[in-house]
Amino acid sequence: MRLLAYLLSLNILLLSAVAVEPTSSEIQVMDNWIRASFYGEELEFEHGGYLEVKLEHGPLLKNMATTKVYHKQLGDLPLKINRKTYDHGLYLSSAGEIRVVLPAPASGFEAVYGVDSNRVTSFYSNANRGAVIGVVSAGSKELYRTPVMREGMAGHRIDVALEGASSFTLTSVGLPEGVIERVDFNQSDWADAQVELMDGQKIRLGNLPVAPLGTAPPMSPPFSFSYGGKNSRDFLASWDKKWSTAVTTKSTVEKVLSYTDPKTGIVVECSLTVNRKLPVAEWVLVFRNPTDHRTEILENVLPLDLAVERDNEGEFTLHHSNGSPHSLVRMSDETDYAPRRTVLGPESSKQLGSLIGLPASNDLPFFNLEWNSRGSIFAIGWPGQWEASFVRDAGRALQLQAGQQNVRFELLPGEEVRTPRIAMLMWAGGDWLRAQNLWRKWMIEENLPRTADGALPPFQHNASSSAHYIESSGATESNQKMFVDRYVDGGIKPDYWWIDAGWYNYEDYWLNVGSWNPNTNRFPNGLKPISDHLHARKIDFILWFTPEIVTRGSEIDRTQPEWLLKGGAEWWMGHALIQGEYPAHVNDSGLTLMEDVAAFGTGNPDATATSKQSLADGDWHLVTATRFINQEAGKSELKVYVDGTLSAIAISDNISAMDKNDSFGVGRQYQTRGIVGEIDDVRVYDVALDAIQVEQLALHRLALEPLHYYPFDGNVDDMAGGIHGEKIGAGEYRFVKGVGPEASRALAFNNDYGVKIPNSAHENYTLSCWVRMEAPQAPPWGRGDMRLFNFGDADAAQWITDYVDERIHSQGVDLYRHDGIPPLSYWKSNDEPLRQGVSEMKHVAGLLQFWDTLRERHPMLRIDICSGGGSRNELETLRRAVPLWRSDYAYETTGMQTLSYGMALWIPYFGTGINTTDPYTFWSQLAPANTTTWDVRRDDFDFESAQELLEQRREVISYYYDDFYPLTGYRTDNDVWMAWQFNRESEQSGVVMSFRRPESLASEMQFRLRGLESEKMYVVENLEGKVIQRATGESLATKGLTVALPSPRSTAIYKYRQR
Repeated sequence: MRLLAYLLSLNILLLSAVAVEPTSSEIQVMDNWIRASFYGEELEFEHGGYLEVKLEHGPLLKNMATTKVYHKQLGDLPLKINRKTYDHGLYLSSAGEIRVVLPAPASGFEAVYGVDSNRVTSFYSNANRGAVIGVVSAGSKELYRTPVMREGMAGHRIDVALEGASSFTLTSVGLPEGVIERVDFNQSDWADAQVELMDGQKIRLGNLPVAPLGTAPPMSPPFSFSYGGKNSRDFLASWDKKWSTAVTTKSTVEKVLSYTDPKTGIVVECSLTVNRKLPVAEWVLVFRNPTDHRTEILENVLPLDLAVERDNEGEFTLHHSNGSPHSLVRMSDETDYAPRRTVLGPESSKQLGSLIGLPASNDLPFFNLEWNSRGSIFAIGWPGQWEASFVRDAGRALQLQAGQQNVRFELLPGEEVRTPRIAMLMWAGGDWLRAQNLWRKWMIEENLPRTADGALPPFQHNASSSAHYIESSGATESNQKMFVDRYVDGGIKPDYWWIDAGWYNYEDYWLNVGSWNPNTNRFPNGLKPISDHLHARKIDFILWFTPEIVTRGSEIDRTQPEWLLKGGAEWWMGHALIQGEYPAHVNDSGLTLMEDVAAFGTGNPDATATSKQSLADGDWHLVTATRFINQEAGKSELKVYVDGTLSAIAISDNISAMDKNDSFGVGRQYQTRGIVGEIDDVRVYDVALDAIQVEQLALHRLALEPLHYYPFDGNVDDMAGGIHGEKIGAGEYRFVKGVGPEASRALAFNNDYGVKIPNSAHENYTLSCWVRMEAPQAPPWGRGDMRLFNFGDADAAQWITDYVDERIHSQGVDLYRHDGIPPLSYWKSNDEPLRQGVSEMKHVAGLLQFWDTLRERHPMLRIDICSGGGSRNELETLRRAVPLWRSDYAYETTGMQTLSYGMALWIPYFGTGINTTDPYTFWSQLAPANTTTWDVRRDDFDFESAQELLEQRREVISYYYDDFYPLTGYRTDNDVWMAWQFNRESEQSGVVMSFRRPESLASEMQFRLRGLESEKMYVVENLEGKVIQRATGESLATKGLTVALPSPRSTAIYKYRQR
């Protein structure tokens, strides 16, 4: 028998949305799914009932009707027979039959049958038309038959004994007189249709799914990988399989499933954690090589790979969100964390992912896949580069795959690596917002980082002077103490004082980091006197670090150069060997020098392969770059060879022709970036040379004719294609001895001129030249002057842990703030051939261990995560740190509202700044953690207003760990309202925040509240305690809470409680 893992018993569908708690059925479905997917069990087919539909034409609608005006279908209308409307039942758009299959024997069926009246006012009115007969039968026995029903007749009530039947059939017989001039008026309703089972359970037919039902995924793990060129689905069952002993905690059960290849000895471990209270499972894969030899190639590693099939109705809907981009992707704006909705129809697809190695720099790594009033929420826990794809077939199935992007590697002897963590929450019943609150509950209870006393991150008020001292580059011991005293003496005691970037020793600019010692001029006694001062006033201390970044020439660069990774720049930032005329953001490509190594890449999007061997030794080196389009994989393979040996590989999603530029610049291109050195024997091939051909080229033995060939033997003539070079820049050509025989010549460059040659090979091609240089080129601008500290090196990670730990201790730090750098290009540049993705894997593991060790050594330490704002917000990081600065887009009021709206769906705890005591601005900027940047030095600063707002903030913010409901749609326009609700079910109280934006003309709105008990009475008050409204939960949920704001750019903050 097959397992229908996603079907739930019908009581879920009847569940009222009073409390966002998981149902027992949701817990059971998750348990069934785990037993099938991880244990390979075949469970009995189960269902909660379903409908088999055969109509003459048109759809069956459940709990609603429709009508048509000309060609346009209008729905979601209530069922209507004569003048009476009904909340539930079945609408049949034509005559036909419905077989009702029940989960258990039934005692009776009741309904109201008749012709639907919604079409009376439509074009081609059905008034007094239609002619249908309703028949109820079980097996071959007819149980009930109605008289002929026409529009305008009152509904016919049916009450039939089913006598233990487990299925029965409803037939709507359409008579010919109900069809006039080929217009069918035989639309009928089975209104209030309900079955009572023998055990007393009642099932509404309008809540049953339509068959065929979605089937479960195969009885195989929800992950896959390729090993030795074969997919794990084809061989994993033949590997030795073993479960570890379960480790049980108060809320989870953890087990490790190990697979061992009996041939090569490689071990794949799946660590599975199942939540005991919520329908959540999570897993992470570890690949381990316990042997003394390299493994075969591992690739297509997908820790999430599963298929889902929907029922025979509805469609898949993906609820996902924007991330918060780093400025190197685009500037943050009001659309950070914006909720998105994508309907995945037949043969459609959707891709999500990160950019530049920062997990939330493009899409947020959380998403909710909904279908048939149920679904699954997924999270990808990986502070690196990830991607996810959703691919629909032509039928009812969807394939979901996710993992680290572009991995293909061998494991060295004794080596192990891990994959992204996958978390999955299964839900059913209610709507997707109910599921989001189940997710928030899991995030709060199981994920938000707690200190040793078990405390959640507090709703905190931070204060900082960084807005007034260019970060903290102008901060001193005296002005920091002065600022703190002005706050406290003015009646405002923040929870934390924040010293930001610039407190350390640096040259020229605060971002030139690489020393975490306090600036000796501004802090001659270190920061300890400031932290002591704060602690004496009962204020804790936040201090900014960014230990992953090391600038050239800094202290750590000088003392620990062996632990620093180069390669932060893309190919187009380098110095031209053979480079496209205009770099970046177009479909061009180029071969360049990054200091002392070669880089090759393509643009739009960028992909760069960076060699490892230093070329700055005064000798001639052959540098060869190839691009090969793998049409089957839909990717381009970029390779760099040095002296005939493969040195770097990169994979690009771009398979377009590199034809946006008509030329290359040799030695320099039009935007300068020329080299200092010598180039000889430039060749362009219209094929991607293979490894053997490149080796032959290095030995001067390759017979294959190039497309263009410039030997530079006293001229810039093309000896193959006849398209001679042209000068770029100024100055006379300087010819020097070349790489070949004594008479061979080469061109010497000093960033004053270059040679323009044609770009004639656009798809598969090879660029090659000999290069000689005495010293490294100047570093590329921006990130080229920075290094990435190698957390993937165990010794380096231990050293930086001890280094930062000592400063946390010596400077009296209570909250460690960790900023970052886009790391992807560094990782890719330092991957060895056949080791794609390994640098990233090791860095991620080392970084997570770094945070874990700091928390172990300082049990009460809290950590804040930042990387150009919120671009590192993913599950693994959020288990260790909180985003006190959620985005570099701050302060602007509409954006602050939209960011809170979007972020609260996924991440319960976040922070941003508050820069004024203007009430509309203050409440727009409200967050669980707020950092005030008020200039309390000013004599006119309004301490009284600030005190009042902060006191009200404490009252309101306490609800931010409760259920969250948007009350308006998501809009960034200024002519609308935005509102949301936080509901505390345990106390039947909550808060509603509403904003009338500056250009809105509407002075009053009604908001339908969620999560209330229908029959109970509620009292709604403003923050001053004035009663605004008294109403039942049903009234507040249907008619809504009335909010009046006479003036634009104003806000109403209301609290409510059950009377």
